[in-house]
Amino acid sequence: MSNPLVSYVLTAYNVEEFIEESVKCAFSQTYENLEIILSDDCSTDNTFNIMKKMADEYDGPHKIVLNRNEKNLGISQHMSKCYIDLANGDFIVAAHGDDISIPERTGIEVSFLLNNPEYTAVSMGVIATDEDGKILKDKSHNAVVDNFHSYDFETGGNIPAPSRAFRKKVMSEFGYLNEECPTEDELITFRALLMGKNGFLPQVSTYYRKHETSSSNPEFFNKFPLEKILEQQNDDMEKAVKMGLITEKQKQNKYEELYKNMIIRKRYRNYFKSRTVLSLFQLILPNDIRFKAKISYIKQHILYLINK
Repeated sequence: MSNPLVSYVLTAYNVEEFIEESVKCAFSQTYENLEIILSDDCSTDNTFNIMKKMADEYDGPHKIVLNRNEKNLGISQHMSKCYIDLANGDFIVAAHGDDISIPERTGIEVSFLLNNPEYTAVSMGVIATDEDGKILKDKSHNAVVDNFHSYDFETGGNIPAPSRAFRKKVMSEFGYLNEECPTEDELITFRALLMGKNGFLPQVSTYYRKHETSSSNPEFFNKFPLEKILEQQNDDMEKAVKMGLITEKQKQNKYEELYKNMIIRKRYRNYFKSRTVLSLFQLILPNDIRFKAKISYIKQHILYLINK
């Protein structure tokens, strides 16, 4: 299994201005035994036409799988379909239609997972850019570590989604995400932690764009209800108990932890809407936030004021 089949899954929706560069990144991956899945979630712009044209003209070594959903499935159902039904590889490299990946990304991440069987997912450093690909001055949007980080179910930890690779079983053994689940981001991380460890490599592999329609923008927070994310995590923990991955006691303890985190995240969302000093105090004054986290939020606010 030194060179297993890997699925590089590029998902897109209404990103016609960015998709060509993202597809080029997929085609340029240096890992050899690779299938590239180009999947469009029934875009209303020219995204799929660009993907199809590039797929038709491609004459490189990788196998190309082109998909367009007949109707818009939404994030969680689109990702579930791609990762469970369309992907044939033992490993999945997740990519988005508005992001940029270095050519060596697949090879580095798959090599790590092959050499470390106890790890079910791995990410690399992520740098934020604007619509034109220029690196943002506000580094708080970046996800980069100075050295290797390791996470397990007890410690938690959310590795960056734009640069993530994971074993297909992380999705296939748990099944489709709930239809009402608004995102796949932290849920794949959570499932991977239920099955093993997650790794975060210090090398930068991915540049993700912050733009008006980006789902990570604060104005879209209301589209991602935290209660539905917690509900999905609880459902997955129930499955994990039945699978013998965790105990009922671990499930109960983790649910309490996740619930407390949800309350803090709600306050953070409220702060992010206005980014005022008052909303910052409302975020950091309660005792449920660690001192180190409070200092981090204050630093972020100062950086925001400097770059404003």
